[in-house]
Amino acid sequence: MSAPAVVLASTNAELIRLVAAAFEEEAVPLQVLSEPISARAAAVRSPLGVGLSVDGAELVVALSTGTTGAYFQGPVGDARLLGRAAARLAARRPLGDFGT
Repeated sequence: MSAPAVVLASTNAELIRLVAAAFEEEAVPLQVLSEPISARAAAVRSPLGVGLSVDGAELVVALSTGTTGAYFQGPVGDARLLGRAAARLAARRPLGDFGT
């Protein structure tokens, strides 16, 4: 049985690589789905209640509870930074300085 994971919905190999690297650094499991679903739908599928997906040029992070929209989002070019923040959110750790 695998550990509970955050769900990333994407088929973009470079984005997956960057987000996965951030999750590995934070020691948080990541599951990748190739289905075109929203970040909220990905969060509902995640036992940790956090999901990510791409919406246009934005990487969106959503929670399975609370607001139905994005919890936070940013340019796809910041995938590693956003992935780190999402991993820390799932691990219930402080987000730290978003600029580093």
